[in-house]
Amino acid sequence: MLQSNALIVDSSVSMRSYVRAILHQELGFNKIHEAKDADDAFQVLKSGHIINWIFSSLEMPGLSPLDLLGTVRNDPNCAHTRFVLMSSNDELVTRKIAIRAGAADYLCKPFIPSQLVNMVHRLTGLAERRGAERLKIALPCEINIGFDSFHHYGAEVADISVTGCRVKTSQVKHGSGYVDDYATVTLPLENGSPLDIQAKIKRVEFSKTCTDPLRNTEVAMEFVDATPTLKERLESFIDSCKGKPAAERQEWLATH
Repeated sequence: MLQSNALIVDSSVSMRSYVRAILHQELGFNKIHEAKDADDAFQVLKSGHIINWIFSSLEMPGLSPLDLLGTVRNDPNCAHTRFVLMSSNDELVTRKIAIRAGAADYLCKPFIPSQLVNMVHRLTGLAERRGAERLKIALPCEINIGFDSFHHYGAEVADISVTGCRVKTSQVKHGSGYVDDYATVTLPLENGSPLDIQAKIKRVEFSKTCTDPLRNTEVAMEFVDATPTLKERLESFIDSCKGKPAAERQEWLATH
C-alpha cells in the first residue's frame, strides 16, 4: 500500500496479532510496532520512530487512550498521524466523543479484516484528494461513460490532478452519466499513445447559461485503480501542462 508504519495499542496479545496480520498481509504496511497500553505507546513514540497510523483500543488499564490521542493531536511531529480507536462499545455518544477528540475513525470490535482494510483505504483516499494539487487547463480529451461505445463524448479538461479531473462536455444522453457510473478518460498526449484512465463520476451539472452545446455539461470524476506506471504518465502529463503558455494551449485546442 503506502510507505506506512503503524502502532497497535491493545492490552490483548491476540487482538494485537490480529490487527498486525491484517496490516501486514492485506495492506502491506512496512513496520508495525506494538504497545500493551497508553504508557507503553508513549515510549514507542518517544523513541523517535515515524508512526503514520495508530490503532488503539479504547478499553485499557492505566492511562486513558483518549489522553494518548490528545497528546498525539497536539504534537507537531504527529500532525499527519491517523489515529483509529477500536472499541467494543458501539454507542453513538462514544463514537462522537472519539471523533470530537481528534480520532480519524472509530472501529467497533469485533470486526472482520475487510472492515479495517476498507477504512484504511478510505482515509488514505481522503488525504490524497485533499492534498492533490488541481491544475486549471483547457485541453481536449474524450470520455467514454459506462464503457458503452454509444456514450462516447468529446470533452475539454477544465482542471486535473493525480486523483481526478473536471471536464466540460455536451449534455450526456438520457440513461448515462449518473453519479458513481464508471467512465474512461482519454488524454491525447503530444508524444506517445493516448493516456486512458479509468474514473468514477462524482458530479454531473448541466449549465443553462452556457451557449456552447459541446461544453454545457460539467462532469467531475475521480480516478480509480491507476497502476504506478499510469500514475507516472499522468504526473508527466500534468507537469508538461504546467509549463504550457495559455496561447499554446489554445493552439493545441484548435488543431485537435
